[in-house]
Amino acid sequence: MVPVYLEQEIAEETARFWHGLALQNLFDQVLLVSTAKEQAASGQTTHELIEAELQRLGADPKRIALLRCEEVTRFRASQLNLAVESARARLDPADADPSALWVGIYNADSRPEAGTFEELRARALAEPRTRVFQQLVYYVVPERGRAGMVAIGNSVLQTWWTLSHYVGRNSRGLAGDTVWSRTSPYSTFGHGEFIRLDLLDHIGGFPDFAYADGLLLGWICRLAGEPIGLLANIDVAEVPRSARDLVTQQTAWLTGLLNFGATVRWCRERGVLRLPSWEARLMQAQHLTIPVAWGLSTIAVTSAIGSAVRRTQRGGSAARNLTLVAGLVAYPVIPALAPVTQHGAGISLGRRVSGTLASWPVEGLAFWPALRGRMRRGQLAPAKTPR
Repeated sequence: MVPVYLEQEIAEETARFWHGLALQNLFDQVLLVSTAKEQAASGQTTHELIEAELQRLGADPKRIALLRCEEVTRFRASQLNLAVESARARLDPADADPSALWVGIYNADSRPEAGTFEELRARALAEPRTRVFQQLVYYVVPERGRAGMVAIGNSVLQTWWTLSHYVGRNSRGLAGDTVWSRTSPYSTFGHGEFIRLDLLDHIGGFPDFAYADGLLLGWICRLAGEPIGLLANIDVAEVPRSARDLVTQQTAWLTGLLNFGATVRWCRERGVLRLPSWEARLMQAQHLTIPVAWGLSTIAVTSAIGSAVRRTQRGGSAARNLTLVAGLVAYPVIPALAPVTQHGAGISLGRRVSGTLASWPVEGLAFWPALRGRMRRGQLAPAKTPR
């Protein structure tokens, strides 16, 4: 399932990519889902562009189909739930077992490795209790249009964050039935994730109250006592191209992190909350530390660097202050040096380091508009963040 909204720049490329994978018979069907809320002021809509490209390719609708969601809502859950019902119709009426069908979610810019789907089949057979799988994600700079140093740094930092934080947390969630594993901050990423249909039926479909539905799905799984397996095959996804777009994206993501309490209420209302109240509150507190620490650490490190520079200018020990600055600068630069973040080619180490230094404070700045929007309860995350 690939929900699309305002994706004119990559609509045709997305159709070509998934058509190519569909021809390899790696899965039953691809469902590209547009929405009626998109109206192009000029030119063609995403739906029209994809439809024309699929016709040009001679695509078989049994292998790759384009749906249009007529239900207009702020977020994309209606598109995902429409795709689920379309996929459900493929089940054999004589044996319509919802545990026999897996649905996967990808963003329009996602480009998963072909081996993902065979790995999912093998893992699903080997681990029948696991009803959600998330594949690893590497973030790259868009090859189309202009992308500056901030985009380079963000690709490094997002990849680092995913591999060094979420992989460890999800692994702890699988470790056993302890307070530590049950309340460890836990999530999916919003793309490259697979859910078995019987679990979706159990939790009442995709959550419809926030932009960051990937975060919410992961939290619902944790609150419902569902483990999330990790696939080794990777999905390659793009980062925003500009500092302004990055702040918008990160604001939406951080707004989701600050909205964990709404997810607890959603689970409680649907009777799927399995954690006792005190564990749910502990998990909420652990999630809250992520955006707070992110926002405050950016200010603290930036302020300390500025203070050291001023002391040097006023006649302080240059060696001592430069050592302090070097140590503080190393904190955000370490991810640029890690081999695991060097996916793709053509970006020198110097540009990776410079980009990371440029991107890191920009990402931290996003905490403050997210906090402001959370305090002003009427302000929600954007329904669509720019590519």
